[in-house]
Amino acid sequence: MPATAGGPAGPSRRQAMASGTVAAISLLAVGYSDVTSRLINPPHAGPPVAGPAVAGTAPSTPAEPGAAPARHRLRMTTTPELTSVLARSSLPGFAPVTPAPGDVTVSPRQVFQPFLGVGAALTDAAAYVLTRYMTSRQRHAALETLFSPSGRNWRMLRVCMGSPDFRSEKTGYTYDDGPADPSLSGFSVARDTAFITPVIREVLAINPAVQILATPWTPPAWMLASGSFESADGTLNDRYMAPYAQYFVRFIRAYRSLGIPIWAVTAQNEPVDGYFTRLTPAQEADFIGGHLGPALAAAGLGHVKIFAMDDQWTKRAYGQAVYSGPAAHRYADGIAYHGYGGSPAVMSPAYGEQHLTEWRSLVTESLHTTMAGMAGGYVATGVSNWARSVILWNLALDQNGQPNVGKPGRRGVITVDNSTGAATANPEYFALAHLSMLAQPGARRCGSSSYGPAYQAYTTYPSDITTTALANPDGSVVLYVYNGAPGAKKFQVIDDRNHTGFTATMAAGELSTFAW
Repeated sequence: MPATAGGPAGPSRRQAMASGTVAAISLLAVGYSDVTSRLINPPHAGPPVAGPAVAGTAPSTPAEPGAAPARHRLRMTTTPELTSVLARSSLPGFAPVTPAPGDVTVSPRQVFQPFLGVGAALTDAAAYVLTRYMTSRQRHAALETLFSPSGRNWRMLRVCMGSPDFRSEKTGYTYDDGPADPSLSGFSVARDTAFITPVIREVLAINPAVQILATPWTPPAWMLASGSFESADGTLNDRYMAPYAQYFVRFIRAYRSLGIPIWAVTAQNEPVDGYFTRLTPAQEADFIGGHLGPALAAAGLGHVKIFAMDDQWTKRAYGQAVYSGPAAHRYADGIAYHGYGGSPAVMSPAYGEQHLTEWRSLVTESLHTTMAGMAGGYVATGVSNWARSVILWNLALDQNGQPNVGKPGRRGVITVDNSTGAATANPEYFALAHLSMLAQPGARRCGSSSYGPAYQAYTTYPSDITTTALANPDGSVVLYVYNGAPGAKKFQVIDDRNHTGFTATMAAGELSTFAW
């Protein structure tokens, strides 16, 4: 059938499920080598980097006091034009140094928040692309590269409760569409089982430690004041708060029955000015504190975290009011932020856990703009300002930024060719990989020097050396550095545990990770 809403042609999910032909949807793909050559081993990449799997192994040579075994010492570099990516080289020897202005001092004993990991959103669109256009072998190779501890070591995944604007069909859906149904007798996640939950289960088979954050774009239309979603009046009818809380319970239980544990939820995607659904701070606080939190606790799901807001840094007052107010504070675990506006400097541990849950690049951006915003801004500045996780938007889209409904010009972390199934890594893929590949479970952010003005999305980009650093449980250190200066920078990297270090030089726009 013809494509709809800019999406690819083919049977709709509903038609495929009704006819039982989901597994028979033709996959337009070519050989396994496409995904392995373009994604697993990009051109000029160094050999696979030893990650958490090597933690705890015996050192082959004696380690310096306060340092990790020598085998962990490496530099991983992605050049400004991506002519060389994730290229590995050895670090120079550590020696006593005299600090100078512009040096990067790392303080592994000065630890802050835990770092849980990086990831992206498995939207309806992303899952569709991975299953429709790739062979099972191509898809598994891509997912293993992303999520395996010996690959890019992603440990976070965001999923949508119902369909968002990036979806394979023009008309969205929830889990209880139709006439008003306060008892939720018609609740079903069956539509997700066409191709979303199978991909999630494949990810968990690769890495069972992946943590899943679930977010709704809208409640069922009958719960909204307008009676229809994606309309000008997407506001929740307060009389349905209790059924909506049970809607979350049903979702979490349904996914658990499919072998998919939900780690955390947010009450609503972009509730402040959201086109899908808007909630006032008082409404969200009432929903979390008076309905959702108690419903999860009563259902034995009190371990599922609840994050407030899930919106831009510029909307921080909303999230802080919800989190700290008496209505929701007992059940709210922190605040989720998006990177489309404002600065990560507004995040604060005074408001519980801080998480970065959405951002994406535009195809019209220059490579420099993407890497400056992603590496220097969202990742480095975000983690240095209390982010425990870093999650991007669509994990995958095709080469046209499809499928989506009314959102042209976006791209996924990887691009899948809709005629060959070949997967290509986009710049943001490398921005994530440089931190995730060497981060061990249990890592904590530690002190590190950065320079230049504070990052502001789309207005103020890193203009000097911008860093974040992790202290791993085995004593090793991961230093993530982006050079936003207009020219090359030469500086000393100093480990303040023993006041030794080495000299590094970085080209303008270069991203490097130093591990020792």
